Amino acid sequence: MVSHENEVMILLGVTAVILLASINSFTNLPTWISILVVIVVGVLVPQFISRRNK
Repeated sequence: MVSHENEVMILLGVTAVILLASINSFTNLPTWISILVVIVVGVLVPQFISRRNK
């Protein structure tokens, strides 16, 4: 059985990849913004949620 923490990580990881693909396909934003979005959504938000639930 998958824990709640893992579910959140997987969901936000997939969301980060979708956002990355969308930003690169549909906008002309610089690469550093795409990387920043992936780091925030895929790394920082799951850590914040994980620490808040403990």
